Amino acid sequence: MLSPRKHPFFAFSVITSDIIGILAGYFVAYWFRFSGIIVPIQKGIPAFHVYYHTVAIIIPFYLIIFRSYRLYQPERHYRRIYELLTVVKAVTAGTILAMALTFIYREFSYSRVVLFFAWFFTSLFCCIDRYFLIQIEYFIRKNRDRHRVLILGMNRSARDLIKWAKENPHYGQDIVGVVGFNIEHEGKHFEEIPILGSYTDFDQILVKEKIDGVIIADPQISREMATEIMLKCENKMIRFKLVADFYGLVTHYVDVEYVSNVPLLGLKTLPLDDPWNRLVKRSFDFVVSLGLLLLFSPLLLILSALIKLTSKGPIIYKQTRVGQDEKNFKLYKFRTMEINAEQITGPVWTKPDDPRTTTIGHFLRKTNIDELPQLWNVLKGNMSLVGPRPERPHFVEQFRHQVPRYMARHNVKTGITGWAQIHGLRGNSSLEERIKYDLYYMENWTLMMDIEIILATFFAFKNAY
Repeated sequence: MLSPRKHPFFAFSVITSDIIGILAGYFVAYWFRFSGIIVPIQKGIPAFHVYYHTVAIIIPFYLIIFRSYRLYQPERHYRRIYELLTVVKAVTAGTILAMALTFIYREFSYSRVVLFFAWFFTSLFCCIDRYFLIQIEYFIRKNRDRHRVLILGMNRSARDLIKWAKENPHYGQDIVGVVGFNIEHEGKHFEEIPILGSYTDFDQILVKEKIDGVIIADPQISREMATEIMLKCENKMIRFKLVADFYGLVTHYVDVEYVSNVPLLGLKTLPLDDPWNRLVKRSFDFVVSLGLLLLFSPLLLILSALIKLTSKGPIIYKQTRVGQDEKNFKLYKFRTMEINAEQITGPVWTKPDDPRTTTIGHFLRKTNIDELPQLWNVLKGNMSLVGPRPERPHFVEQFRHQVPRYMARHNVKTGITGWAQIHGLRGNSSLEERIKYDLYYMENWTLMMDIEIILATFFAFKNAY
């Protein structure tokens, strides 16, 4: 949401649209239930004002729940699909609360069907309202409400921030310059962004470039210097942020255990270490993978025939991958390359326009349809629908010595899709970055998070080559 200080009307519009969505959802739900079109009316039709008064009472609770889900937080930097999914979760929580209140209130018997329809239509209307407001917000940020940002440091984090700002102009962040230790870099460029000087020029740069925000991305800056820069920014009413050193820290997911009087610092147990959570995830995987295999069975047969008719070799490509607890398993995919493709090159990742790819294989990889046979891996229990992507033993042995915490991702089942994949981190993308996303998923797992990732997978257009 745009800053309420600069755009108070927009902040008011977001709340107003949510109220309208809730009212409209309950109104349409009442009409659907008692119109007789879908559900037959067995008794008389209750007065609408009874439901209307109830909705008027519970709307503040809905807004409180929306706020608890951070839907009114300004300066959010996540994708539309995540915000819309969060809206559905907030509406679900609000509807459950409304249902609980109807059980408590005994003077009138509320229709459970109305509440179900209310959940559906309120989710729909609030999502539609929110989507259009997001589009307006993007337009304002992209064309008018630009923030001039200065980055201190020239490292991987700075490079990632610059790339993100270029790829997401609708968030309104313009990286106008970078600053480093070396004065001799002044006048040059870093990732096509001008190097405006060194840290000694910081005060002059703030004034000259009319900076709105400062981000420290250099972990070598001392705590004293970072504090001084923060105070200068605060004095000039400039936003200040500090990049966490994700690659230097072990993890933020730590716990303290006391043995006698000695505090021992270690990693917390993961959510999926809980047997109940593992059972819930496995049950979800089994039901969904079985349903999808049955649903896609005609497509699987058609694709099998096309692969067999267009190239020599087996239909299904089997490859050894490393799964949970370093156990090897056979991963199944539709064959997309010529047979014996790695006899000359050895184990390598694919690349754009790979000459080893078959004609239909290129289409299958581009659309991710070649991944469908992995549903059998999920059904068998070798994989999960969501989790870190499994890798070949050759690369696992290589990366375990090169990438910090790489092996930690093998504490959970590998998946067809994952938190890293829906953020475009696949193929030859940064391994360190992928590990960061994999660990975040492992440390914050919920069943709802799995569902969100599966839904977001359909909107993650960065597919395989």
